[in-house]
Amino acid sequence: MPVDTKISHGPGRMRKSVMGVLFVTVVLAIVATFFGAQHYFNRLETQGASDRMVLYQRALNQTLRQYQHLPFILARDPRYSQALSPLVAGSDTNERLKLIAQEAKLEAIYLMDTTGRVVATSNADESYSFLGQNYGFRPYFQQALKGRRSDYFAIGATSGRPGYFVAEPVRNAENIPIGVIAIKLDMSELQRSWENDSETLVVLNKDNIVVLASNPKWLYRPVSALAPQARDTIRRSRQFGNEVLGPLNWSAMGANRVAVEGINYVLASGPSEWRDWTVNYLQPESVILRQTLLTTTLFGSIITLLLGFATFLRSLRIELAYTASERQRAQLVETNQQLELAQTELARSAKLAALGHLAASVTHELGQPISAFRNHLAAAEMSNEITSPQTALNLNNLVKRMEAIASQFRFFVRGRVNQKTTVDLATVLGETENLLKTEIKDGGIDFQCTQLHDPVELHAHQVLIEQAFTNLLKNAIHAVANEPRPKILLAVEKKSKTVEIRITDNGQGLNGATLTDMQEPFFSTKPSGVGMGLGLAITTEIIKDHGGSLTIGSVDKGAEFIVTLPLANNGDLT
Repeated sequence: MPVDTKISHGPGRMRKSVMGVLFVTVVLAIVATFFGAQHYFNRLETQGASDRMVLYQRALNQTLRQYQHLPFILARDPRYSQALSPLVAGSDTNERLKLIAQEAKLEAIYLMDTTGRVVATSNADESYSFLGQNYGFRPYFQQALKGRRSDYFAIGATSGRPGYFVAEPVRNAENIPIGVIAIKLDMSELQRSWENDSETLVVLNKDNIVVLASNPKWLYRPVSALAPQARDTIRRSRQFGNEVLGPLNWSAMGANRVAVEGINYVLASGPSEWRDWTVNYLQPESVILRQTLLTTTLFGSIITLLLGFATFLRSLRIELAYTASERQRAQLVETNQQLELAQTELARSAKLAALGHLAASVTHELGQPISAFRNHLAAAEMSNEITSPQTALNLNNLVKRMEAIASQFRFFVRGRVNQKTTVDLATVLGETENLLKTEIKDGGIDFQCTQLHDPVELHAHQVLIEQAFTNLLKNAIHAVANEPRPKILLAVEKKSKTVEIRITDNGQGLNGATLTDMQEPFFSTKPSGVGMGLGLAITTEIIKDHGGSLTIGSVDKGAEFIVTLPLANNGDLT
């Protein structure tokens, strides 16, 4: 039974398919990991930003809260209400204020009359002394003089340093404001501490102007357009000195997202307790992206390794199963081929056996009539009963042909011949050439034969092996009969254990016939009536009986038969 050896799916294709699935799986896993990590770190950083904002918010509130009581206490000290009297004012007030300011770590404590002129100050002996300066234009003074405590942020008009101002009204015995006492907390130190920090902070006032920031380039810049009225108030109060108040590139991107100067941040905001300030903590989104990419890379690598290992194991199992299947398939194909060869050989043996029985009968039945016919022909020639020489010749040729046919049949009757001796190939080929010398000469054939200088010994039946080569040469002679320049080449090549004899002609070739076809009894490529188609079948059997083989070579024109025979000294003498 024929076996289909075509394989639709091999390990290579399976491996490619598995790798394709692995690639898609890894890509999907990495994409899912990326977005999952991004969501996680976004939530984590948002919460972290909010927590950090609260810490800074509390720190700022605590910094500003600790000085709120001091102006209240000083304003109720009768010594300072008395100091507002021209008759009492003196340097002892400056010294007292200086000691308090040093102890409280304040930039300045100063006392102003109802016009805003400083009559006593803790920095009276400094180059930037407030003494004699008039701060009646400051909103904190104006509010305090109306009887209310006031706080205020501004750049110092004298010192040029940013400060946080807290003012209280100083009252007389009738509870009427007769002046204002104020403290100034230097915000430069807090500003410098934020600048040295790796975190990003922004404090906005009620006009959305940056009053504190970790980036000094952002200071005193509004994050939104200033109303004309607000800009005029700031100008009159000189709150930010000579600052241009150029806008900061600040744009909201959602509830907790903001872009500042082209950089995206996670934003956490909270109000301060003082002056409607807003504390803003900004976490760069690049941190989230970096964490996301790092996590994606890590998990992607792990996923790839795990999936790769799992895929490798699966691929290995598939390949092992495929290899086992292929091995079984190959064994089945080989077994099937052996079975087909056995069936072919069995059919051939049966055909030859039947031919042998037929040949025995034909040989027996034709032997006596042919002998009688030859005797009668000889008698007729002797008695001159046949007057025409041509007739006698034709009859003799007819008898010879019938004897040749019977002789061919007798080969199948004999069967295998074991009477073999050591013979020289040169002798065999020489006898073969002598037998066909006349036909070669009459056909005008260019016959070339390899000259053997060293003995090439065969273990063979000389007559039969000569018959085999004679049949092959006869076929070649017939093949080149109609060629303008007929040529036959007999080449011999001795190898280590065998000898190879090539018989090549430039005839018309085999006309599509195969060696198997030509080895069948009664098959012939010759015209009808020329030969019985037994020559090549007999030749094949003779060569097989001698342990050799007959094959067809490849030539551009004509045909080539190759006979391979074992040498007598190769150890295989059967």
